Amino acid sequence: MEKTISRIEVQKKDKSRVNIFIDEEFAFACSADLVYYYSLEKGKKIDLGLLQDIVEEDNYLKGKNYALKIIERSYKSEKEIEDKLFNKGYGEKAVTRIIAFLKKYNFINDEKYAETFIKGKLSCNGKNKIKYLLLKKGISEDIIQNKLNSIKEDDEKACAFKLAEKKYVSLIKSESNLEKIYKKLGHYLVSRGYDFDVVKSTLDKVIKREDLFLHNLEQEDCSKEEDDLEVLKTLAEKRYNILIKSERDSEKLYRKLSQYLIRRGYKWEYIKKVLKEIWSNE
Repeated sequence: MEKTISRIEVQKKDKSRVNIFIDEEFAFACSADLVYYYSLEKGKKIDLGLLQDIVEEDNYLKGKNYALKIIERSYKSEKEIEDKLFNKGYGEKAVTRIIAFLKKYNFINDEKYAETFIKGKLSCNGKNKIKYLLLKKGISEDIIQNKLNSIKEDDEKACAFKLAEKKYVSLIKSESNLEKIYKKLGHYLVSRGYDFDVVKSTLDKVIKREDLFLHNLEQEDCSKEEDDLEVLKTLAEKRYNILIKSERDSEKLYRKLSQYLIRRGYKWEYIKKVLKEIWSNE
């Protein structure tokens, strides 16, 4: 059934769009370009089929302009554009046409996108993390793998080393145990997407194995020293309690007790610490 266009008005807020009235009632709004494309004018007869074509074409044009504005702000993957269009309420037919247009004129290109994305992320992420992020953006695994294979191993290791070095400086401010720092640094690099081989070689450069070994020896020595001091203190207190029963002169008591402990094989620096503590409590 045909109807007659009774009026065409340019919208006040958007001069690029017009309102179409049929039989003196508002029917729909569309791009002003479509007025010329479909030769729309007052008195023109239109049927339901033509009306549907105009609405679909207008929907496509609006969606295309919306997508171009998004890309103008920042480069997007095909899936990102699709998701934004669907979320905006555009139907599958319009979205398919819009994506085809964008690909035809190279406004979207997943290979180019992946290449640019990798360059931007390589300085702070390993291949595993980059792959995960690209998959989320809808880039095919074949494209991702192809682009990641072009990364030189030395380049990835160099980036990992810079990250680890910076993190190491941060960790040593709050953690003195080198073994704990080694583990934390390893977990950090794994979380950034580096594989085992890269993590291991990086850790061995940032925290040398010899340093870790010497640190563990120092920790053991400190622990042993603390244990020795406790044993020495117990022994000194027992001997002190015996000697004080027959010797009231503090200097003589100090000399006798220190000589006794030296004969037992303890270092003079440890003996001094213990005797100082005993005398300060008296």
